[in-house]
Amino acid sequence: MNNTKNDSEKHLIERLKASPFYQACQNAFRDGTGLPLIVQYAHEPDFNPCHASKNQNSFCQLINSSHGPCAQCVMDQDDLFSHSMEKAFTHTCFAGLKESAVPLRLGHRTIGFLRTGQVFTEHPTPEQVKAATDCLDAAGYSKTELKKTLEKHKKTPVYDQGKYSSTITLLSIISLQLTEFLNRLLLEVMSDEPEIIRKAKSIIADHIDEKITLGDISSEVHVSVFYFCKVFKQSTGMTFTEYVNRQRIELAKGELKKTGKPVTEIAYAVGFQSLSHFNRCFLKFAGESPRQYRQYVSEIPTDLLVSH
Repeated sequence: MNNTKNDSEKHLIERLKASPFYQACQNAFRDGTGLPLIVQYAHEPDFNPCHASKNQNSFCQLINSSHGPCAQCVMDQDDLFSHSMEKAFTHTCFAGLKESAVPLRLGHRTIGFLRTGQVFTEHPTPEQVKAATDCLDAAGYSKTELKKTLEKHKKTPVYDQGKYSSTITLLSIISLQLTEFLNRLLLEVMSDEPEIIRKAKSIIADHIDEKITLGDISSEVHVSVFYFCKVFKQSTGMTFTEYVNRQRIELAKGELKKTGKPVTEIAYAVGFQSLSHFNRCFLKFAGESPRQYRQYVSEIPTDLLVSH
């Protein structure tokens, strides 16, 4: 994975975090469940024990601030993320708390995680209390600090296991909607992009159902093909062809949601020249076949779907 692609994906996650749509989802989840929620970039993620989140666990916050990051917590985060690359995963930390991560995926690639938890689903065992005590001892906590921190550990909320599992299912549904939103963000025209890129995107949008060539677009924006390709990749993190095909797949998703048109008809209507090419691109960018996608969206209440 080249640096341009990594930078583009990390920037996309930052745009998601700043978006009103994500913030509305985040606030609703936090208010409705009483749990923290953050989103993190998946590749080389910084350690983040949900410090900035409403509903953060005061025990987790304290052991990762008063004496610096907790080494065991860092290891627990690594384990949580390594098991969450393809689907939601719940991890029990050394101190008995549950934490969960749900992947945010673009096609088959995970670019971020939704992270929540920091609660018990049953009261901690003596072994877990001892593990928490030993961790604090190793970090050099005084007797006063140790007592204060263990009191916070004891006061951690206990969630019913069934309720917690249902909450993670809800978060998984939210992640699917955020994935749809990420795809839209990926293709948006940005005000800080070079003029030739903004103009090119506008031309592509106007002619998306037609045959679009690299030579035609570079000619329209009055630069060489070589220069256009270079600037386009630097600005978007994608090749020209990938961008065009992603745009067409997003249009196809809209048709699959709203209509009962045959897949073949939709493929040609959005600009693909063959059904096999359409199917390959759909699988690559959506992570599933057109028919699987149509089945998935048919099972979600209309008012929960992200509109195109």
